[in-house]
Amino acid sequence: MRIVAHLSDLHFGRTDSKVVDALLRDLQHQRPDLVIVSGDLTQRARSHQFAEARSFLSHCPAPALVVPGNHDLEPLYRPLRRIFRPRAKFHMHLPGHEPFPAWVDESLVAVGLDSTRSLRWKSGALKGAHLDHLETTLDGAPPEATRLVFLHHPPSTTSGGHPYEVLLDHGIDAVLTGHVHHARVELINGANGHSLVLVQATTACSTRLREDANGYCLLSFDADHMEVAIRGWSGEVFHTIRHHWFEKRGGTWRTVPRPHHVFPA
Repeated sequence: MRIVAHLSDLHFGRTDSKVVDALLRDLQHQRPDLVIVSGDLTQRARSHQFAEARSFLSHCPAPALVVPGNHDLEPLYRPLRRIFRPRAKFHMHLPGHEPFPAWVDESLVAVGLDSTRSLRWKSGALKGAHLDHLETTLDGAPPEATRLVFLHHPPSTTSGGHPYEVLLDHGIDAVLTGHVHHARVELINGANGHSLVLVQATTACSTRLREDANGYCLLSFDADHMEVAIRGWSGEVFHTIRHHWFEKRGGTWRTVPRPHHVFPA
């Protein structure tokens, strides 16, 4: 079994320290094998905000993979940096976090795609180079491994073709996103019987709340079973507010009620 903690939209520079501390404690308790952060680690891409994000990642109980969000790029009021070196601070202040992050072991493959674009403020898009990276990583992965992709923008907000179809065609089992500060889990069915699970996290620890309280997602995988737990902030602790269960049959994911096979709490 593999456990992945999916965080998004931390927005250091606009965080609640009580929530940050509780989030780290909850992650320590859940003991994930991997922590994935799908962008917006900072509020305005300032050096001290990246330093806070780096400190947070260093206290996570498992290896962390990160991709930038639109807030992690140089701001628009610095047009030359925004055009020519939009991610310079992101890579300078987060050493060891690769431009094309990936995790591969015998049962899990996780690939990060950078959906940010320097000439756009909010929206995103995927480039051919990222899909080439995805193909290369998957080519060297065990065929039975669960396949995850994570990016900041939900695929429905990206442009250029139909991103869901691209991911479905690559046999992706789940896509992890953020950006809209709203937790959502949905089964996406494509052509030819392909399917994947969309897991969208709300803001993990920012005061920039919208529809949801602070929270994150905890994914558990075991063979052809997937459980997604939405962990929400009660004001004192993080706790599970809802579960989603999925089962893979004949290569296709489907939603199932609470199964007899349940992962440990």
